[in-house]
Amino acid sequence: MKKVLQSSVYYDDKFALSKAIVSLEAILPPPGRNVSYFCIGSDSSTGDCFGPLTGTLLKKLGIPNVIGSLDDTVHAKNMEEKKMQLNNSNYVVAIDATMGHFKDVGTLFFLKKPVRPGAAFQRELALVGDASVVFNVAANGFANFLVLGCASLNKVWLASNLLTRAISVIHYRRKSSFAHLTNI
Repeated sequence: MKKVLQSSVYYDDKFALSKAIVSLEAILPPPGRNVSYFCIGSDSSTGDCFGPLTGTLLKKLGIPNVIGSLDDTVHAKNMEEKKMQLNNSNYVVAIDATMGHFKDVGTLFFLKKPVRPGAAFQRELALVGDASVVFNVAANGFANFLVLGCASLNKVWLASNLLTRAISVIHYRRKSSFAHLTNI
């Protein structure tokens, strides 16, 4: 059986940024391969806006190959259409909110496997991504839709900023090392 690489970082940990950078590097392909960030979620639900908020922040920083933002969300009804915007040669990192165990609320999970969007609502959507980063915004249980809408916007905001900073550091490092190699 194939072992799935997984690590987690609590959004408010003292060393969250350095842990997120290490965790993200572990699920990314070697430098030189382009990465697309597929940011899934809705701007009309506090908990579900983790993906689009992260996508918006990434776009504002000029990170290339970002699909999904607050003004152009990726959701169940347009998922297949948005997946067609992905470059087939790029490595895809899916970014989404999740609901799970109450002890994991506030935790970012970095997975070297795809994500299944809509799982909290028993939707049968196709897997997305070569790797994924999911943020546990609330405890899974009864009335998930209501719970998701009442998730802490502050936690979502801080986690989105944390992930955006980790991605931007890695993007800068890879861009700088590639530029250095081409100048040799």
